[in-house]
Amino acid sequence: HTGQWSKKAIAEARKYGTPQVVATSEDKTFSYIPEIKTESFDPQADYVHITTNNTIYGTRIGPDRLPDTGNVPLVADMSSNILSEPYDVGKFGIIYAGAQKNIGPAGVTVVIVRKDLVGKTPDSVPTMLNYKTFADAGSMYNTPPCFAIYMAKLVFEWIKEQGGVAAVAEKNRRKSAILYNYLDDSKLFKATVAPEDRSLMNVPFVLPTDDLNASFIAEAKKEGLVTLKGHRTVGGMRASIYNAMPEEGVTKLVDFMARFEKDNG
Repeated sequence: HTGQWSKKAIAEARKYGTPQVVATSEDKTFSYIPEIKTESFDPQADYVHITTNNTIYGTRIGPDRLPDTGNVPLVADMSSNILSEPYDVGKFGIIYAGAQKNIGPAGVTVVIVRKDLVGKTPDSVPTMLNYKTFADAGSMYNTPPCFAIYMAKLVFEWIKEQGGVAAVAEKNRRKSAILYNYLDDSKLFKATVAPEDRSLMNVPFVLPTDDLNASFIAEAKKEGLVTLKGHRTVGGMRASIYNAMPEEGVTKLVDFMARFEKDNG
């Protein structure tokens, strides 16, 4: 349990069974990824669910931090960091991801399901929520959102042109490092996430007072740096630097932060 989206997944799971939370970081406002031990998992469990990136709290379970779930299928909500860095798809039973962060317009969901898991669905599950329905119909059981899928195609081609997901990951690591390095060196701004668990996509940070936070957000808007207000449960600011954000955008933010610190430090 690492934040808002895992909380929702737990609530949905309760409709069909009895979920067990084997690890949580709620004690520190989800500012880190809890240790996940293999022995914590019930070998009879139907699946283990994780959220690989937490937009609100700025944490991430990277490709090298995936839990070893044994024979229990690993299910991942990868909505906010799919295609940001390479993951071994073979380690998952199911990956699902909304398109709206790194793929295309909201309204499209990508689902990658291990073939042996397709069709193991209770009769109570609606036809439109049964993966077998779409597997059997080539994802066209109903009329698909053609324009949104076309836009996704263009994004996939754009990623390929850059050298694939590995090349995109290098850019993302470089972009996030610019911001994290500034935060770690700053005497005024502070990053809120444990360094080993920091997201490449969402970077939350705070100033010493709520008044300074509000002043920063207002002045940033005048510079064309918008939607920087953090979630109410964290406060402060949050910079979302998804694949489409160019490095120049991050540099502009850091340059403004340096000026703000000079004026207010």
